[in-house]
Amino acid sequence: MVSPTQITRTVARPCETAGIASDSHSPPSLPNYSDAVAVAVAEYWNVRASQAERSRSQGILNTGLRSEVTGGRHLDALQTLLVQVFADAGIPPHLMEVKRRPIPGYFRRDKSWDVVVMAAERVVGIIELKSIVGNSPGQNFNNRTDEALGQAMDVWKAVERGIIDTPLRPWLGYFMLLEDNAAFNEPVKPRRPVWEPDAAFDDASYGERFEIFFDRMVRERLLDAACLVLGRRDDGSIRFTRDTLSFQSFAAAIHGRCLQFRATNPDLPWEQ
Repeated sequence: MVSPTQITRTVARPCETAGIASDSHSPPSLPNYSDAVAVAVAEYWNVRASQAERSRSQGILNTGLRSEVTGGRHLDALQTLLVQVFADAGIPPHLMEVKRRPIPGYFRRDKSWDVVVMAAERVVGIIELKSIVGNSPGQNFNNRTDEALGQAMDVWKAVERGIIDTPLRPWLGYFMLLEDNAAFNEPVKPRRPVWEPDAAFDDASYGERFEIFFDRMVRERLLDAACLVLGRRDDGSIRFTRDTLSFQSFAAAIHGRCLQFRATNPDLPWEQ
């Protein structure tokens, strides 16, 4: 859970540098998050490395990449950045609560989503935050896409059946970080399916398959926004394969949602 104190501390500078007007009734401008997301991804790699070293120093034998994530916290910097975006977009710290929460479904009773942003007990946005690294992305690709598709469809079916009954349509986002290496960038050797598959996937790498997946999830309105970032472990550089899946585009969608949320919740004490 991210405390309001932490939110205030982390968002003050981006708001100032973005030139957001002091008039609380003016819509906030969109800060440039390029440096902030690069720093957050770099911290992700640093935490993974430190957790692996801690496991070794304690004599804990974890196989493969598991030692890098056993201690948790490797996605904390990215979560804090997402919270910062919501605060920059007009959700004030004194109303905001952010933590992992279960969201009701139709096919399942509920499923926890990683980042649920609430303002005075009203849900502003729901985001899943995941990463995949290493040299064997095949099984992880299927698991993650199956999970993302199922999570989203379960929420929308719950809305359709009246299980989730709110004045404002829920807002679902997905942030995915992939390691930018050969395993994610080389074309995948195709299997022979029963019927002819979509030609869009021909000669596509796992990174490109994720790009197609998230682009279509947003186009079909199963997600309201998605971000797909590829990051290199060795030098910390990051890149986005499509503008519509960039972090800046993701942040813009969050800003739009927050403007909508404020406009449809005028009874909340926006001014402390």
